[in-house]
Amino acid sequence: MVKDQDIIDSLKDNDQQVLDEVYRKHKKSFYLFARTFSIPTNDIEDIYQETIISLYENIQNNKLSKLTSSLKTYLFAIGKFKILKQLNKPTFPYSQDNVILVSEEMQVFEAEVNEERQKTLKKSWAQLGDKCQQILELYYYKGKTLDEIQKDLNYSSKDVLKSQKSRCLKQLKELVKKTHE
Repeated sequence: MVKDQDIIDSLKDNDQQVLDEVYRKHKKSFYLFARTFSIPTNDIEDIYQETIISLYENIQNNKLSKLTSSLKTYLFAIGKFKILKQLNKPTFPYSQDNVILVSEEMQVFEAEVNEERQKTLKKSWAQLGDKCQQILELYYYKGKTLDEIQKDLNYSSKDVLKSQKSRCLKQLKELVKKTHE
């Protein structure tokens, strides 16, 4: 199984076959996602193609070199932005240059919320023990399997590691919750 970061690296090297694979792999689920916004299928096709192009351009322009989410999440975030932009296109002849459209307002709000969440998560992350940070980083950020982590960190069994990961995640969630109180 190819990891998302490997895909990014291949696309950075202009691997068109990998780009085709990404296009095909996420197309059906993107269409299902986009239909929830009640837009015509022809528009969904255009938006998906623009989304794939934006993904590729972001990688080529070094706007994306390391993923902090899954590739699918990143791709759908681009697509959602394009869908909202499409939904807010003016359908009347006069210009709205001085008006902030709802999608732009939402983007600003979502960016502020995401920034605040990241700050909270970083603060909570710093309060976690080193072992928990190591386990969660290997599992969630580096995409390693429990078997790989068990071997890397010399755990006696996969079940012990799974329990530890669960406790670490619970602890992180509690730290995040405390920050909001």
